[in-house]
Amino acid sequence: MNDDDKMIIEISPNVFMPRLAFGTYKLKGEDCRRALRKALEVGYEHIDTASIYKNENEIGEVLEEWMMKHENENENENGQNKKKKKKMPFLASKIAPAEMHSQLLVEQAVDKILGRLKLSSIDLLMLHWPGVSKVSPDSEIHKKRRKDAYRGLEKCLKEGKVRAIGVSNYHVGHLEELLSYCEIKPSVNQIEVHPMWPQEELIDFCEKNGITVVKYSPFGGGGAPLLDEAFVSMREKEGGVAEGGDRDREEGTDIVDDQAWKPSQILLAWSLLRGGRTNRGNNKTVCGAVVVKASSEERILENYKTLEKDFFNSKYLSHALQIWDSVKTRKKFAWDSDCVK
Repeated sequence: MNDDDKMIIEISPNVFMPRLAFGTYKLKGEDCRRALRKALEVGYEHIDTASIYKNENEIGEVLEEWMMKHENENENENGQNKKKKKKMPFLASKIAPAEMHSQLLVEQAVDKILGRLKLSSIDLLMLHWPGVSKVSPDSEIHKKRRKDAYRGLEKCLKEGKVRAIGVSNYHVGHLEELLSYCEIKPSVNQIEVHPMWPQEELIDFCEKNGITVVKYSPFGGGGAPLLDEAFVSMREKEGGVAEGGDRDREEGTDIVDDQAWKPSQILLAWSLLRGGRTNRGNNKTVCGAVVVKASSEERILENYKTLEKDFFNSKYLSHALQIWDSVKTRKKFAWDSDCVK
């Protein structure tokens, strides 16, 4: 894409979030350290974690090591050859349902998260789920607990421990309720989004209310099913291509892939270009942000290199996005919070 301004979004006054985040779900121990070091090395500037991932200690260690290394490099450079100074990546984490049972518990959880990450403040903190742990999904208790939990986030923001606050896995009803009482509007809603679960209505609501959508699971659930060669091949052969039929299939075979697009990069481009219903067929405007996780060095680099592609002038990408847009099957891979009252 080669336009830094387009790949950063202001989610709160003077809080700028890179649109491509490195996800750390299921990364633990040395695997987490190794993957995060590679992500930072290739250029990721947004790291996504959560209390429930139980890897914040490792992330804190790697970030401290990263910053010390580059501070030393900057000190050793002479004035003429001085490199661009490295800055701390944008960091986002989430409060677990078990930590949401009271405002006090949330405040304590924030302090623990900051301690594990070795930070005095964090860029973005979200409530991970619209419900609390060990309570039936249809219980009215969730409404009071998530309200108290959000009050805790608001207090931490006012105290300077958090720069922006948000939620994750909230549906329209949860957001309507939150907007009716919040003092500080949520900056983001992090939700599952991909061609089999586009969530256009929810995204429309968020965009209408100034809430940035951060999309996770761009390749589907565990094992990245949307990257499965058989599935991708099936989509290409079906080639419904937005009702275009045989003519569009034939035309598609003549389009040259002049940028060597990988299947993962096409799906990441889909995630960055697609928003609500008004963004159907959009190839010109970046919408929201996306969290992508990988553990191998090859995949980490391949995903990041999506940013080097020309999203806006690629006929091959445009055709590939139409194929994904034509998917009719709807499947959610992560838990569905719609059952939480």
